[in-house]
Amino acid sequence: MSPIGRVFIVLNLVLAGGFLVVSGTHLQQQHNYKTKLEAEQTARADDAGKANNQIQELTKERNSFENAKTAAETLHGAAKNAVDLLTDENKQYSQRLASMEGDVKQLVVAAQAANTEAKTAFATAKTAFDMATADQKTKDEAVRAKDAAVAENRELKNSITGLTEAVATRDGSIKGLESDRSQLQLLVKVAESYGFIRSMAAPNLAGLVTSSGGNLCTVQITDNPGNVNIKEAIELGKWGFAIYDANGYKGEAIAEKFEESANAVLCKIFTVKGEIKQGDKAATKTP
Repeated sequence: MSPIGRVFIVLNLVLAGGFLVVSGTHLQQQHNYKTKLEAEQTARADDAGKANNQIQELTKERNSFENAKTAAETLHGAAKNAVDLLTDENKQYSQRLASMEGDVKQLVVAAQAANTEAKTAFATAKTAFDMATADQKTKDEAVRAKDAAVAENRELKNSITGLTEAVATRDGSIKGLESDRSQLQLLVKVAESYGFIRSMAAPNLAGLVTSSGGNLCTVQITDNPGNVNIKEAIELGKWGFAIYDANGYKGEAIAEKFEESANAVLCKIFTVKGEIKQGDKAATKTP
């Protein structure tokens, strides 16, 4: 084959390829246009349906509005009639009120006159009542004073009677105590004649020395097994504590006074051996 023939063959192939490319592109574009057209037609159909639905809804709303307008006009007419009726009634009430105001003014004048008369009558009655009250008050005060005097006299008589009985009872008690005292003194003398010492009658007590100075000390009671009334025991006679420590007997502490709030006895010291000081033991009965 000649070179020119080969060139024509190649050109034919190139032109055929170009034709195929152009034809394919044209067909593809035609397909795209068709697809877009169908989509646009579908969208327009949807828009037309929506527009129809909106038209139907707006038509319904227009009908509802017209019905509401008709009802409002009907209510407005009824309200206007009611206002006219109330206006007529208001005119009638205004006329009645004017008439009643005239009647009220007359009643006020009459009431003021009656009030003046009532005040005058009340003042007169109050004056009479005050006078009667004053008289009654004077009478009541006199009656109360009389009753108080009678009651006071009765109380005084009762008090005198009670005091007389109390004095008689006390005199009897004093006589009994004096008799008992005489008998006790006699018994003590008889006991002393047999060797009895008054300090032997000391109550059974034990304690600790809490303070000591000069010839005085204080004994704190720690043991009172007989629950003795210490104050009365001191008043009945002199007795004392034996004071001692671990080393033995130190002396005597004679009871002078009992301090109930501190449960302690103030004592006078009689030292025998050593010095009595705080912490020493004290006992009325020693083994």
